[in-house]
Amino acid sequence: MGSRREFMKQKLTAASWFCFSILYLAGGWGLSAGTMRKPGPGLLPRMVGIGLLVLTGIHLWQTLRKSEESQSSSGPFNPGNVLGMATAILVYPVLLYYLKFILATFAVVYFMLLFLKFKGPVWDFIIALGLVVLSFLVFAMVLGVSLVSGPIEEFFFRLRG
Repeated sequence: MGSRREFMKQKLTAASWFCFSILYLAGGWGLSAGTMRKPGPGLLPRMVGIGLLVLTGIHLWQTLRKSEESQSSSGPFNPGNVLGMATAILVYPVLLYYLKFILATFAVVYFMLLFLKFKGPVWDFIIALGLVVLSFLVFAMVLGVSLVSGPIEEFFFRLRG
């Protein structure tokens, strides 16, 4: 009985997230998008809304495809994981001050991926590095957000010209 209830709860949650993403996208669509060079107030909400709609749609589709028997309950709550993630988040501002954006963000993301035993040390390294460089390029170079800059960040700005 509990398994069936949990399965229905997962379906309802997936459908709710999908509906939320539709509402979020509709709200962002009413704002002016502008251009990539001069973004308007609706550009980021539209991009996030489209991404959210795609991801929640995939999640809803996967949830509805699963059979009730294939559902396995997740392991017990692990306070060590919560403590490790909270520590990484709390240490991040200190690292940001000393290591600047790219190195500090890379260190925290890599630690989190290693801590959660995501894919293994090499893949975690590649994923963290790609995520950090992509986020720097999007936020600092495309959207013009002012981030804490050090020598590595200055190198990327010089590459841009």
